[in-house]
Amino acid sequence: MKKLCAIALFLCLTLFLSGCLLEGSSFFYTDYVEADGFTFAVNKVARCCFVSHYDCTKYTENLEITIPDDYNGIPIKRIGGSSGSGFPAPFRISLYNLYVNSPEGGEYCGTFSRDAVECENPEDYTVEDVVFTLNIGKNIEVIEWVDMDAYYPHINEDGSITFYHAVVNITCSDENKYFYSKDGKLYDKKTDELISDFAYPAT
Repeated sequence: MKKLCAIALFLCLTLFLSGCLLEGSSFFYTDYVEADGFTFAVNKVARCCFVSHYDCTKYTENLEITIPDDYNGIPIKRIGGSSGSGFPAPFRISLYNLYVNSPEGGEYCGTFSRDAVECENPEDYTVEDVVFTLNIGKNIEVIEWVDMDAYYPHINEDGSITFYHAVVNITCSDENKYFYSKDGKLYDKKTDELISDFAYPAT
């Protein structure tokens, strides 16, 4: 009887660890799909997804993004990640189509990092945060990769540049077993540590 229990326990642990490995391996995220502004990477073997980015194309007074709990019945468990042979797919909020107005091939036709912005003449530009409410659902288990160091240049009528930068106030479902939100920021439920990968509004 003890031997059977040990075998059963071993099999359960093996299946559990196999599931974790399959979910965490970029090799099995082979399909990208787009829906409602999101891009998801789908792992059909482990039946899970991660959300890689959100493309904001229309400005509204209340900017709200809700990461869905699933895509076509497949749970969305991760934010950001890698796919295939390791192709990077971090989560970010793209403002490119909303603000970038430089002609193709122009100096400001692209995305800038904070370091690149600070190399510009400070008299010629301003930085404006675009504040989103990001709603995280019950199924998110892992914050794998978040890249919010993206600044989108807009050429104003007077020739000056405004760099628009997405920041987030986060709300998290009370049903989520791994994270919770407080005062617009996301925390690990086990350690109470702030998830600092996200860009939060300045206080």
